[in-house]
Amino acid sequence: VKDGEYRIKIYATNDLHGRFFDSLFVAKDSTQTHPYSLGSIAAAIKGIRQSEGEENVILLDVGDHLQGDNMVFYYNFVDTLSSHIFSKVVNYLDYDAVVVGNHDIEAGHAVYDKLVGEMEMPYLAANAVRVNDGKPYFKPYTIIERHGLKIAVIGMTNPNIPNWLSKHLWEGMEFLPIEDNLQYWVDYVKKNESPNVVIAALHSGVGSLETPTLENASRFVAKNIDGLDIVFAAHDHKVTREFIENNGKKVLLLEGGSRGASLSAAYLDIVVRDGEVTSLVIDGETLDMSDVSPDQDYSNHFREEFLTVKSFTNAVVGKLLNDISTKDAYFGSSSFIDLIHSVQLEVSGADVSFAAPLSFAISKNAGELKYQDLLDIYPYENQLYVISMSGNEIKNYLEYSYSKWVNKYPSPTGHMLQIKTDGTGERGKFNNIYFNFDAAAGLVYEVDITKGNGKRVTILSMADGSAFDFDKRYSVALSSYRASGGGDMLLMGAGIDKHEVEERFLAKHEDIRSLMYEKLTKEGSLEAKKLDNWKFVPEDLVNKLKEYDYKVLFN
Repeated sequence: VKDGEYRIKIYATNDLHGRFFDSLFVAKDSTQTHPYSLGSIAAAIKGIRQSEGEENVILLDVGDHLQGDNMVFYYNFVDTLSSHIFSKVVNYLDYDAVVVGNHDIEAGHAVYDKLVGEMEMPYLAANAVRVNDGKPYFKPYTIIERHGLKIAVIGMTNPNIPNWLSKHLWEGMEFLPIEDNLQYWVDYVKKNESPNVVIAALHSGVGSLETPTLENASRFVAKNIDGLDIVFAAHDHKVTREFIENNGKKVLLLEGGSRGASLSAAYLDIVVRDGEVTSLVIDGETLDMSDVSPDQDYSNHFREEFLTVKSFTNAVVGKLLNDISTKDAYFGSSSFIDLIHSVQLEVSGADVSFAAPLSFAISKNAGELKYQDLLDIYPYENQLYVISMSGNEIKNYLEYSYSKWVNKYPSPTGHMLQIKTDGTGERGKFNNIYFNFDAAAGLVYEVDITKGNGKRVTILSMADGSAFDFDKRYSVALSSYRASGGGDMLLMGAGIDKHEVEERFLAKHEDIRSLMYEKLTKEGSLEAKKLDNWKFVPEDLVNKLKEYDYKVLFN
């Protein structure tokens, strides 16, 4: 390394969720666009490279790029022969490294294994290890050299994947907790590579300084892992810039929201004397991208891919025979959720179905259905599974669901639902996550809002009028996300460990959106009949409270 003073800038995107372009696939006119996207970041990075010099810039992505937008859905599952759009954009933008996120594993082996061969930079996840030999399935780290200085980037994915995703999506792998695995790799890299700077790029949320969770461990490791200089976080879609004390040293922690809203930026000021680093000063910020116009060269380069997916998105696939809205789903039986129930029960032949709203506030009017509408109705690639459950387990499962949904003993002037009135963002004003508000079909039941946890649900009968038996075993249709432990409904509610679920599988079907699409192509339409099989009681109190809660939730 030549003696001198160097300024190196390291930028990171995270949780892009397929938002590669500002243009909308479905728009009222050409002026309607996303306020930010990877196109905005492309413009920012182009300007930075021109002003600072390419040798002084590093660009990373910290995961969750293969889910959440029509663009990635199309290249994940429709056009599987062409080079993947994500490979194309990161190669075009000269990324230096990319980290695997949990939603990237959700795309399946065929997709992420293909990316490894297509991307011109390493795909990192040190804590995703092979079951057969314990070695990393992906590359664990990379060394990026600038001016002869060595910058180590250790990548880790979210280790909570087995609790969210069906095993076939991550067959042959296991996922080690970040806080247990990261110190090994920092020590390994320092011993074998002698880097000047060590970065942990973690697809893990910010979390707590004192106690790590499997899902959110970034603050904890910034405080407790020796040898780190910078931590790039991801997963929880937060925007943060903070310094964390670690044995007298300050570690920079950055995260840039989601979908290109912000760009994390870390700045290294390095002084080299007699071939040795004598000073390293680190600072950083998050850069708001909402006022940055997309790079036109970038947009033009991928115009053909965009138009292909736009055409696919706007293809008419059938008709919806009646209006549906997830807004109704929080207050009782609704045509929106009952559409999902009906498809699940029809395909599986199960006795009971569990389903929840997957979008906070989505409505569809009766009429023409485009493929975009199916993506709105069912935005995830969850498969339909059927498992065996006892009547008692079904009842306890529902009790747990409503315990996260309904307030304990609401007063006549209070909230029926668990609401935080100052809540904002993509998860709305609920205390808990709405896509874990499971209701059932195949049963007739009531939920008493004046009762406490474990005592709300009264199952009156099966849907056909026959008696419900707490000791009998029933076939239950539910999503692969739920069967894999998502929402803790099976474990905390029904008391079924995820390892025991494997022994209870009765059937596995393809993803639920595809089942809807097949029904549409066969019958030409979807009818969302409201089943009216459950309700909140007592009705006088419910009617009084739900009107107020509806206004609070949806303005």
